Amino acid sequence: MSDPFSRRQMLKLLGAGGAAVAAAPLLSACSSSSKSSSTSSATSAPASSSGGVPGAGTVADIAQYIGPINPKYAAKGVAYSMGAVLALTGPGNFYGKIMSKGINLAVKHIAELGGPNLQVIYKDHKSGDPTAGVQAVTELGDANIPVMLASYADDLGAMIPGSAQYKILSLDGGGGTALAFNDKPYFWGMRANTPTDPFPGVMQYITQKMPNVKKVTFCPWNLGAAVNDIIVGDWKQQLQKVGLTPGQVVYVTVGETDFSSPLQQLKTDPGDLVMLSSYGLDPGYFMKQYVTSGINKPLLGFEFTPDAAAVAGPAYNNYTYSFDYFDTTNPPNPWSKIFLNEWIKTYGSLESSDFDFYAANYYEDTFAVWQLIREVLANGGNIRSGTDLQNALEANPTFKSVYGVSSTTAGTLTLSLATHSPVSRPMGIFQYDANTKGSKILALFNEGGADFSVQPGAGAIPVPGT
Repeated sequence: MSDPFSRRQMLKLLGAGGAAVAAAPLLSACSSSSKSSSTSSATSAPASSSGGVPGAGTVADIAQYIGPINPKYAAKGVAYSMGAVLALTGPGNFYGKIMSKGINLAVKHIAELGGPNLQVIYKDHKSGDPTAGVQAVTELGDANIPVMLASYADDLGAMIPGSAQYKILSLDGGGGTALAFNDKPYFWGMRANTPTDPFPGVMQYITQKMPNVKKVTFCPWNLGAAVNDIIVGDWKQQLQKVGLTPGQVVYVTVGETDFSSPLQQLKTDPGDLVMLSSYGLDPGYFMKQYVTSGINKPLLGFEFTPDAAAVAGPAYNNYTYSFDYFDTTNPPNPWSKIFLNEWIKTYGSLESSDFDFYAANYYEDTFAVWQLIREVLANGGNIRSGTDLQNALEANPTFKSVYGVSSTTAGTLTLSLATHSPVSRPMGIFQYDANTKGSKILALFNEGGADFSVQPGAGAIPVPGT
């Protein structure tokens, strides 16, 4: 297509196509450039005098958190080309700009740590244009690129056949596998699928901190019967496991801005708690109308982005959400502190206009590529073979992560060999303060609700807008 999709066209396509958004937000990209491709090493913005992160170490200290790194297999100074097929143009422009910064910062750090000179070949899928995605993966395949970072659940699934054809290992840290694309050859999701992965932790929180909640209602995106049945079925099952009653399911239209009709339906029987599963700007528009609807019930969503918060304004005060969110106000481990400190030094600030959790995802995914390179070299394989890289992943599907709480170690992300989705991914429940534009942590947990812990001072989920 010659023109990028409008945001509404993209979201309607996502809904009609089933599924790439079935379980994850997909507004991810990599650069605001209008060019179809470019090659880049990390570049730095002017240094800022703004404050750093207390207790952060240096780039050299990263080695102790992601290691051990054997210099023999670190590929020091090796020129290595990798792909990144992201939204360089279109409605994902904001997220693209953030993700490219995350990738480029990782490229810089990897070189400083004695790793390869990663040359990132950026390709543009135009914020969800499958035709552009197919063209991009074809160009990377023709250039014999063995690995790429992807987004929009590998551009709505359109790129997945190309990854298999050209044997390009594809890591999607923006949309994950989105359930619909589990177990696809050469395609791996590098983040939790929402809303389903957070469900077990959320249910534990409700039973522990909200004993008056008996019935829960659900407002998910309408993604078609096949996908709806998967998500709603899992929601009901998780509620019933902890003795809660599923209330009515009120679907919301993808890309909608007027929610008067679903809110009127919800108002007839809102239950004791509302769960909202919509993404992008949609939650912001929904919340603006929800807080004036008279429903007056606690609400929990499954994504937070600063642009949606800007749309909602005061209606996002006490907006509570659960997913694998990266909290900049409480960096969870020593590597994450270094990452944030280096971000401030390189790009100037952690303001919502300059930073989003996708930056953390693509930063650590670039490090995952380096980990695979080291493991292939240690096994005597070919680092320019997507098959060898995938074999290394399958032999060791655990990667170091800037997510995960520890005072002395990095976190970990572990992928399932059966689904190509995480079996270990730190998640949490967070509550936004529209006045300070920050969030506090209510609870932390892992996949399946494992390692669940309520944070000090956390209480019942409040009514948003209050």
